[in-house]
Amino acid sequence: MGNSGWRFQSLILRLFETLLHLYPPRFRGEFSVEIRAVFLSRLREAEEYGRAAWFAAAFQEITHLAISILRECWHQLRLRKKKTMVPDDQLQKDAGAEGGGMMAFQPARVPGDLWFAGWTLLMTAAIPATLIAAAPLTVMLIWLINLGVNAGFWPTTQDSTLEVLGFIIGFALVLASVQWYLLRRFLPKAWIWFIATGAGVLLAALAIALSLGRFSVQSWDPIWIMTAVLLPFGLILGLAQWLHLRRFLPNAFWIIFIDVLAAGSILLAGGAFTSLAELMVLLLPGGITGLGMFLLLSQSHPKLQSQVRKKTSQKNGKRLPRLARVGIGVVALVPLFFVCSWVYAASQLALAKNEGIYSTPEEGMLAHADRHYSADRDVKIWAGTNSFDGSKPHVWYVTAEIHATSRADGSELGHNGCDAPGSYYLQTKEGWVHVSEGAFPGFIGFWMKVYGWAGEGQSTPSTNSAPDQPKRYCQ
Repeated sequence: MGNSGWRFQSLILRLFETLLHLYPPRFRGEFSVEIRAVFLSRLREAEEYGRAAWFAAAFQEITHLAISILRECWHQLRLRKKKTMVPDDQLQKDAGAEGGGMMAFQPARVPGDLWFAGWTLLMTAAIPATLIAAAPLTVMLIWLINLGVNAGFWPTTQDSTLEVLGFIIGFALVLASVQWYLLRRFLPKAWIWFIATGAGVLLAALAIALSLGRFSVQSWDPIWIMTAVLLPFGLILGLAQWLHLRRFLPNAFWIIFIDVLAAGSILLAGGAFTSLAELMVLLLPGGITGLGMFLLLSQSHPKLQSQVRKKTSQKNGKRLPRLARVGIGVVALVPLFFVCSWVYAASQLALAKNEGIYSTPEEGMLAHADRHYSADRDVKIWAGTNSFDGSKPHVWYVTAEIHATSRADGSELGHNGCDAPGSYYLQTKEGWVHVSEGAFPGFIGFWMKVYGWAGEGQSTPSTNSAPDQPKRYCQ
């Protein structure tokens, strides 16, 4: 072969070495020696058949090399953010020169058998957790709004609006925290999932509020109101989560349908939760989303499922550390329960005091009638302690019979132009406050007695009541 031929061969070899450096670093470090050996061996075999055969073999190998480089770079681009990898010793057994470097980037964890049950229970527990978190958040919002009002930065805002906003923010934080905790071992950068979930809840609430604000939903059937809220909520939340999940799972678009189905499952309870069976419906959203995420994560890397589950089961064989952690967690629930009860009761009482403090529970019901009914109202009140054994004299249930031309918002009253509102009033050291039935006033009243927040109690109704009259209630 002449000098020109040798120079051309040298140029091809240098081109080969240059291309070899374009492989991803991990792949190049593991397989460059084998690729170089195969390339040189093929050229030596072709050299025996002449120059044309040598150049044909070199062209073929360079072409295959370029295609392989593009393939491996594409794999790295798609999976570069998967931090959890298969151990190196397992890679050496399972990955060869033809297998490529893709196996190095496969996730090394899949959900276990108990993961689905944990997801369902924690997602269901997110509802009462939101009720606990919403109250202190609302108190903080009211405090911030009042600071701005006193400084002249913005006008005053209705407390009911702030209560709804506090509940939405609390639900966003609780839901995002629970799902982040459950997915942190299976998704790269799970903190982005936390942001996507929280932002999805807030955006969904904003979109629903703006949409329903353009319609008179007071006249709608409750089931239609729930439908108009739940289905768009699931859709927007699913879209927000899909934006993150699509980067790691091939079938991530199913999360949209999963969230819509989970939100829509609450409609099975009807317009209100009035029985234990209807309350059990609250398990469905957690069960549906848990099953959906379990299937998405399990099918994302089927080649490694058996290996990873085997390793996970081997690690789970060490029961003592796990049981110790469970025991510590159970013990920690005791002080956590008291802390949560204190925070919830104190926050609800702070909200109630912000609404108004009254000298008697009857005065509180009269103030309610003043706010919600026309000036020509006629009010009769029945009040009494809610505990038959006298153990909670600071917890009263007050019922009124109100006759009026209309309500304050212009709507008509019920049967025979009469309404019969009833609600709970709790006595604090400062006076009586109104607590709605949905805030669990009996629970709050119990902890008021435990923490010493309850007033002395009132054993007989005041002069505003009508104890000697029969309770007609708009008959």
